[in-house]
Amino acid sequence: RKRAEKNSMKTRIWTGVVGLPLLIAIMYLGGFVLVIGVSALAFFGMIEYTRAINRMMQPKINRILMLALAAMLMITIKLDYYFLMPVLLVSFIVIFCYEILSGNVEIQRGSATLMGLIYVPVMFGHLFLFETVNKGAYYMWLIFVIAFTTDTAAYFIGKSIGNRKIAPLISPKKTIAGSVGGVIVAALCTILYGTILSSYFSFVLPWYLYLVVGVFGSIAGQCGDLTASMIKRKAKIKDFGTILPGHGGILDRFDSILFIIPLIYIFAKLTIGIA
Repeated sequence: RKRAEKNSMKTRIWTGVVGLPLLIAIMYLGGFVLVIGVSALAFFGMIEYTRAINRMMQPKINRILMLALAAMLMITIKLDYYFLMPVLLVSFIVIFCYEILSGNVEIQRGSATLMGLIYVPVMFGHLFLFETVNKGAYYMWLIFVIAFTTDTAAYFIGKSIGNRKIAPLISPKKTIAGSVGGVIVAALCTILYGTILSSYFSFVLPWYLYLVVGVFGSIAGQCGDLTASMIKRKAKIKDFGTILPGHGGILDRFDSILFIIPLIYIFAKLTIGIA
């Protein structure tokens, strides 16, 4: 077992060695590269989500309909965010018209379809919006600072001193100590990130704003992680996919990030006049 865990850790590290520079390049280059990168994440994320939901649902979600609506939502976010809500409402109408015409008398499939559209393409699509914000790249990197520091701190602190579980029915390995430790470390690292921005990049925000967004961002990220775990446990799967060796699927790696993205976008919109 220890040997298997060691090999798994090596695989995770090598995936990170290859994947992290690629992620940095996509975020740094922006523009068309960002569109392609984020669209690929959303596409594979939708495939994974639909596959997981279809394991526990009868009748199954129509994958083509799901992908078509997801593409429509992402195009809307990219071209004009103002129309996102109307398009989302149209998607709602299309979904339940499809349910009625298919003779389905339950609401579970339609509800799961609508959840998937918000959970994956709408969340991922918000990454496009940081290019519309002045100095949006600094805010976008904040997403990953919070997510990665929370995950890392929660893992090591929980493994070292954590005993009491935070949600044993959803994720038996996650502890209260790890969760609290993740929030504290993420908040401190967010303040450090803000200090670096103010010292070297002339991007200045009050330290207490970084503290607040670090705390709430970390909590949101952990909720995103547990949401993904909830879906996997219900679907009786270990991972959403295998596209990222050692990590699983796109939704396994970006589960916490998805919940942080819109939060940081709101933070950017509220503070852009200050920086």
